[in-house]
Amino acid sequence: MEISFSSETANQIFFRCVEDCFEPIMITDRRGKLRYVNPAWTLVYGYSKDEVIGQTPGILRSPDRSNDYYQEMWATILDPAIGFWRGEVSNRAKDGHIVPVLLTITPYRETTGEIVGYMGIAVDLSEQKTLEQQILRQDRLASIGLLAGGLAHEIGNPLGVIQGRAELLMSSIAGNREAEKNVDIIFSQIERIAKLMQSLLRVSRVPEQVQLTEVNLKAVLEEVALLMSEALRRLQIDLRFEKLSRTLLADSNRLQQLFLNLVINATHAIEEQQQSGRASCVVNNSGRHFIEITCSEDADLAEIRVRDSGVGISTENLSKLFQPFYTTKAAGKGTGLGLAIVAKLTEEMKGSIAVTSDGVGRGATFILK
Repeated sequence: MEISFSSETANQIFFRCVEDCFEPIMITDRRGKLRYVNPAWTLVYGYSKDEVIGQTPGILRSPDRSNDYYQEMWATILDPAIGFWRGEVSNRAKDGHIVPVLLTITPYRETTGEIVGYMGIAVDLSEQKTLEQQILRQDRLASIGLLAGGLAHEIGNPLGVIQGRAELLMSSIAGNREAEKNVDIIFSQIERIAKLMQSLLRVSRVPEQVQLTEVNLKAVLEEVALLMSEALRRLQIDLRFEKLSRTLLADSNRLQQLFLNLVINATHAIEEQQQSGRASCVVNNSGRHFIEITCSEDADLAEIRVRDSGVGISTENLSKLFQPFYTTKAAGKGTGLGLAIVAKLTEEMKGSIAVTSDGVGRGATFILK
């Protein structure tokens, strides 16, 4: 049986459906000026209705699409043989974060067929994209794991032989300072290769049992500060975490390695900033570079921030930082595994990590939850 409504009732039902829809919906006039956005739209993008009515949807446009892309989109919408457009776009919310969506734009018409405006319905793809990245990351790590296992054997054995012969050589040239200096270089390169192999195995291995216990955060950071004391002194960096008092449910060994890698990364960023010759936009009151670690006092969820006054991170590099072998350092200056290991350790302890930066020369902040 077909149910019919009066025109007024039908309009009310339509309005309630659009208002209560979980997906962001926007309606424009024929000139592209926003005339309506539903509550889901304001929630996802962070704008109030008063802020956007009369504006164009261009306030959401992110720089990842060219003008040609949007011209082609509108040509498709206005093509009578097609009459709508659907595709993935990256919209920029009010606070600057990017929201990937599947957007459908359809014209709406008078009974005469004349277009009077357009309706856009967006499906938020943020969770889907996050899952896709996790799957890609796991696939990449699995490939690295196969590679690392073979390399550890194929390189480890001859490396041991080289080290043994170098030790014999050192004992036979005692007193020859020039020769000893050259053999020391051999030892340092052997150590570098060994550490690289350990990092490869660490970032790709199947995690051993995580031992979650109550861990004193300040005590862990004091150990990290001790390990990094020489580099901090040499680069004149202040490492600050004095006000931390809480304990965390975490794996002590993993937590120490995680913070050690983050502090090492921060010192490299600060050293790069110092060598660039550019004045840093973020130094402390004494004009020194710093690494600052703070933690929220929320009883349920700890949020730890590791902030530095280093070289900063460009927008295009932010999403790539935790990929294995990705590095912005010059050739020979880094393996690209340090932050990949941080992400792996965080994941093993059921946490999450993100990074923000206001751009080159403005430092960076790593956020752990």
